[in-house]
Amino acid sequence: MTELISAYKFQEDKEAIKRLQEVSSDPKSDYGLKTENGLLIGTKEWFRATEDGRLSKETIRGTISKVYMSGHNDWPEFEMENESGKSTWTREGNDKLYQVDKLVEIDYVIQKYKRPWDMLGPTTKKVIEIRIEK
Repeated sequence: MTELISAYKFQEDKEAIKRLQEVSSDPKSDYGLKTENGLLIGTKEWFRATEDGRLSKETIRGTISKVYMSGHNDWPEFEMENESGKSTWTREGNDKLYQVDKLVEIDYVIQKYKRPWDMLGPTTKKVIEIRIEK
């Protein structure tokens, strides 16, 4: 059996949680994520809800097919391939673990933006954890 190690855990990313909570809870801001089921993203209760099923956690598995910088060569991304096709994700956490042909698993929840974005749509896949083959 292939051993996977955690490359990133949202729960440990205190700075990202703080920024996301600030913008999401600001009633004057169009940015951030909606409070769903009375749960502000990143709170202890929100994480409990991802574990007990109140917020539906999804897991996608595949193989890293590409590791690259996008945007203006300033945004770290990787491409994953599985039986459903290819998908693109932001590289989070330990960047050295992201290598082509390594197995990868991503846990995420679908969260609604406070305001739908033309380019992004009404929702985002908020990554909870990324695990990569050791």
